[in-house]
Amino acid sequence: MGSTRALALALLFAPAIAAAQPTAQQKQQASDLVKKAIAKSQAGDHESAVDLYLDAYEIIPQPLLLSNIGSEYQQMKKPVEALKYFCKYLDADGPQGQNAGYATAQAKTLYIELGGVNDVKDEDVCKPIVKPQPEAAPTPPVDPTPIEPTPVPGPVDSGPKTSPMRYVGLGLGVAGAAVFGVGVYYGLHAKSISDDISNHPMNEPWEGNIKELEQEGKDSNKKGIIFMVGGGAAFVAGTALFFLTAPKKQTETGVVFAPVATPESMGIAASGRF
Repeated sequence: MGSTRALALALLFAPAIAAAQPTAQQKQQASDLVKKAIAKSQAGDHESAVDLYLDAYEIIPQPLLLSNIGSEYQQMKKPVEALKYFCKYLDADGPQGQNAGYATAQAKTLYIELGGVNDVKDEDVCKPIVKPQPEAAPTPPVDPTPIEPTPVPGPVDSGPKTSPMRYVGLGLGVAGAAVFGVGVYYGLHAKSISDDISNHPMNEPWEGNIKELEQEGKDSNKKGIIFMVGGGAAFVAGTALFFLTAPKKQTETGVVFAPVATPESMGIAASGRF
């Protein structure tokens, strides 16, 4: 279609040139440029066609050339430039111009495309494009009922927290007491052997295993001391840890435990305030 319009322009160009009374050289130059523009347009080189039409318009300002330039821009997918030149043509040649119907129809199509509207009047196609304002979202009705703030629960006081070290102290104290008990056993066994040797009648001969019996007594006595000291220390440390890590609201205590051993007995002494 563009080539048909360009060819029609070439045929209509001669009387227009005659009316303007250009020189023969200008007629030839403008005619050659229009022919070249038609060839470029048919070959798909619309940019070169625009340049050639503009050069011809500089020589002879024929309004129909402006419509052809608008058509070239339209084929190049440049709607802003296309609408501009169609409107230039309508402004120069008026609504009754040779190509006014086509130029108005194309300008209308471009205006709708650029403005995002459904329709536009013919007389408004060359006015500034006014895009429709987006519809505002409806405002939701306001509930007059006041919103009561939701109370935020505060921290729950579940009483004093028990430290894990308190259980460690309890376990250490129990283990220490058990080890101390083993030491007491060995100590009593050593005392029993010592009593048997000390109370042996002087007028009776010693048994053949007296040396082994004495050694067993010494070993039991040594084991008793080791287990009682170690167990007592563990018991004291565990008991102290148990009371020191007690909850703060619990009544404070100050207790000191110490193992006690005498030639006749063995045990643990506790002192302080419970």
